[in-house]
Amino acid sequence: MNKMYKQLAMLGLLIAVTSVSAHGVGFIGNPTAELNQNQWNVGFNFTYITMDLDDTTVKEDGLSEKLKINDNNVQRYYGTIGYGLTDAWDVYVQLGLADVKARFEDPNGESSGLNFDNDFAWGWGTKYTFSEQGDICWGVSVQMNFLDTSWDDNGIDWKETIDYEAYDLIVAVGPSVDMGGWNLYGGPFYYMLDGDLDGSGYDDVGAYKASADLQEDSNFGGFIGAQCIMMEKYNMTTEFAFSGSGWAVGAGVTVPF
Repeated sequence: MNKMYKQLAMLGLLIAVTSVSAHGVGFIGNPTAELNQNQWNVGFNFTYITMDLDDTTVKEDGLSEKLKINDNNVQRYYGTIGYGLTDAWDVYVQLGLADVKARFEDPNGESSGLNFDNDFAWGWGTKYTFSEQGDICWGVSVQMNFLDTSWDDNGIDWKETIDYEAYDLIVAVGPSVDMGGWNLYGGPFYYMLDGDLDGSGYDDVGAYKASADLQEDSNFGGFIGAQCIMMEKYNMTTEFAFSGSGWAVGAGVTVPF
């Protein structure tokens, strides 16, 4: 491959990541297919995400007030299994745990941080390679993640529970460049998050119920990552996504068979 062409591809990846505004959304991985037809792989990945969500409205007993959700931090621990439908098309599922911490701020500027339970999380995804040009492959990746967790606190004559349920969608596109022993990948992505906060409780005054919607603050972003094969078997990947309002780091390993 022409050296200048490869350098231009690397520059394009850096521009794609640094010129967009979005929150870190998690581990996307190489956007191109990695398996041959009828081949399987298993693996594990970890992601740390920190982001601010869009302001929301809390509705309680016919009243409403604005709520800011800052420092929404999510740690995901996923076991994965993938399958090659064709040489250019992979599918996979992810199962594991998620740990969520978030800070809520009301219109008066009062804030409180909540540490939700470590709960079951899962997702699915697919990758498709649509073009190959020498040492550069171009692909598209689609991924969805689902999470349902809760927080509760109680005393002698009071109790409070908050349920946090959300899913997100990530559509990413970009090249994977063979750098000679390792691959550089990245590009832009579209991101959507949708979910609900439902609170309930009681004290010596009475019982209450409240609800609010969860949404992303921005829909577009960028990511960049590196992938290499260790000991001719283990496919190791590290990744970084960032913006002015959030960022994420991830790492994963898969073993084909």
